[in-house]
Amino acid sequence: RNKSSLLLSENRNQDAYDLMKSEEEEFKDSPEFKFDFAMLSEKMGNTLLMEQLLLEAIKIKPDYATAYNALGYSYADRNIKLQVAKRYIEIALSFEPNNHYILDSMGWIHFKLGNIKIASQYIMKAYMINEDPEIAAHLGEILWVQGKEQEALKIWENSLNRHPSNTVLLETTARFK
Repeated sequence: RNKSSLLLSENRNQDAYDLMKSEEEEFKDSPEFKFDFAMLSEKMGNTLLMEQLLLEAIKIKPDYATAYNALGYSYADRNIKLQVAKRYIEIALSFEPNNHYILDSMGWIHFKLGNIKIASQYIMKAYMINEDPEIAAHLGEILWVQGKEQEALKIWENSLNRHPSNTVLLETTARFK
């Protein structure tokens, strides 16, 4: 497992993928392995394999909040299967009601569904728990849509000062400036 982490830290995604693929049989009962492999598959652009692996992880570990969240968020981010995404995120939230990543996902799905007010409540709560750069990106986008451009710019600026190379943050701010 450590070997694949090392490859990932060196941005050697393909090598890490090949390694995990070769170890898949050995770890077939490990939901954590399936989760890590799913996240790597998504990075490589294979969302179908990602979905399959996350569903397998959930089957092994039915209270795997992080896997439910990853699946729901992935749908929300790609703007597909939004009702299914919302259900997965609700399940994740029922297991971990104060997890900032899951709160952020719940806000994001509401944003995609057009429930801006509910979205901002969830994402604001997530941001209060942890000023993660991706949460900051989402919060800024929602504030912007609500006509609060100055607040959005301030949140993005604060976050960019601390995380200057975060891709989600950079992509988001580039769209609005």
